[in-house]
Amino acid sequence: MWVRLSGLTVIALLAGVLGGPRHVAAQVTPADSAAVLVATAGDFEERGELEVARALYEEVVRRYPGTPGAALAQARLEGLGAPEGAVPAGMAVPDGGARDQRGDTEFRVWSTLYGLWLGGVAVPMLADATSSESHGVGLLLGGPVGYLAGRVFSPSLSVGRSRTISWAGTWGTWQGVGWAHALDLGADPGCEYCEPGEQEAVAAALAGGVAGIVTAALLARETSEGTAAATYLGSLWGTWFGLGGAVALDLDDDAMWASTLLVGNAGLIAGALAGSRFDLSSRRAHMISLGGLIGGFGGVGISLITKPDSDSGAFAIPLATSLAGLGLGVLLTPEGDGAPEGESSAARAASGSVSPALLNWSDGGRLEVGLPLPFATTVLDPRRNGQRHTAWNVPLLRLRF
Repeated sequence: MWVRLSGLTVIALLAGVLGGPRHVAAQVTPADSAAVLVATAGDFEERGELEVARALYEEVVRRYPGTPGAALAQARLEGLGAPEGAVPAGMAVPDGGARDQRGDTEFRVWSTLYGLWLGGVAVPMLADATSSESHGVGLLLGGPVGYLAGRVFSPSLSVGRSRTISWAGTWGTWQGVGWAHALDLGADPGCEYCEPGEQEAVAAALAGGVAGIVTAALLARETSEGTAAATYLGSLWGTWFGLGGAVALDLDDDAMWASTLLVGNAGLIAGALAGSRFDLSSRRAHMISLGGLIGGFGGVGISLITKPDSDSGAFAIPLATSLAGLGLGVLLTPEGDGAPEGESSAARAASGSVSPALLNWSDGGRLEVGLPLPFATTVLDPRRNGQRHTAWNVPLLRLRF
């Protein structure tokens, strides 16, 4: 039975094979290793993960020159063409060369959903339509129109820019709804706890969404996947800290909305700046966020056990633990996880430059904690007449002198 491994796991396993300990009883020939890597890269290429495939092909050409696998990898690289935005001088991208279509696909999906919301909800409510037929017609038209609009603009979008624009549209829509509540748009002047008017809230959401799309389209021209991930994760964490802090401080409803929205915007800006300034990879951004998530839910558990007397105390604990979790995530994830200039993170992982051990100590006396991913080695089993079999290793300690 074939087991399909995720791209990250396969790269980690290859890193162990290429950079980890070798078996002592048998040695795989360079031609064999090149053939295995080319086959793995071909699988990634078929699934559309072109960055990983390109990194593996380059690794084969660099490590195993003169082998049939290296010649095949060079031919595949020429077929893939240069990475987007990085065409080498004097080399033209071949006509019909494969390209990364993830940004194209993701933006079309989002634009279709946004079109359904516009046609089925926003436009009928703004038109004060009361019949179900108007919403039905809007749904019938909104989806196709949204898809066609995405199809027009998506081919020119990279993955990072596509995710940034789509999140900006979603975030702007949320901001419009939130500020309609914070400012009580359309509510009766003398009403203290009234909800905003439906039409006013929908109009604010529509205006916010369009403003977000236009702003991101103009500003996010060279956005990496890591910066896009740091941006939306930063906005979510900012929203949580704004909401939790407002509850902990016992603010009224309008002030709570304002705190949630303003701190969320601050988190979005901080995430975008951190992602671009420190060249964060998407993986590291999510790992840092995972640390905050673990810390936050740990704080919820503490609150359930200790049972604070007030909502302020109940929210203050997970706020503090989630902040601590984010801090630990920053410290425990490797600083070089973002790819250096001219080298993709996938290529670095494939070359085995990222240590997979649990504890890593360098000659400078620095101790780092890593993720102990297993790697495979081939050994000869004397109990089975010297037959080869695969052994799995889980590295716990790595010392560099």
